[in-house]
Amino acid sequence: MSPDLGAKKIVVVGQGYVGLPLAMAAHGAGHNVVGIDTDERRVKQIQSGMSPVSDVDSSELASALEGGRYSIKSNYESLAGFASAIITVPTPLKDGKPNLHFIESAAASLSPHITAGSLIVLESTTYPGTTEELLVPILESGSDLVAGKDFHVGYSPERIDPGNREWNLLNTPKITSGINHDSAVAVT
Repeated sequence: MSPDLGAKKIVVVGQGYVGLPLAMAAHGAGHNVVGIDTDERRVKQIQSGMSPVSDVDSSELASALEGGRYSIKSNYESLAGFASAIITVPTPLKDGKPNLHFIESAAASLSPHITAGSLIVLESTTYPGTTEELLVPILESGSDLVAGKDFHVGYSPERIDPGNREWNLLNTPKITSGINHDSAVAVT
């Protein structure tokens, strides 16, 4: 089965307990999805059709891979033309504060691929101000575009409770925001 060229290309950076279920939901909604993860072991496991997270069944993952609208990569080379990118990288605590290195790295790697009209959404757990004070400057510097004018940027904190069968990605209420009105509308 070949990819649907009319579907939007969605990039999900981080294919762990937040990113992989989100990638499968976007795939299930009919989008072409590229998952990015820098953990080579995880990439190989997913490419083999074996899910590393409890909220995604391996048969669902294998079907998505076979259908051609979901792929996973360990690099950012195949991102041209994406409509939306969602950053779901870890933010492990370091000295009681979130370590934002993975967000910085993801933003720097995504930024050269941003085009007019793109949407970037941060879902990683972090403190207030990260989107506008850290993420936006990196995205603007690497893209030579202006956030809120040329492309949209938003934040939507992840709401995954791994393994919870009652409350999941599809039925848990989400909070979304944007750096301006147009970005907030684009995120919803």
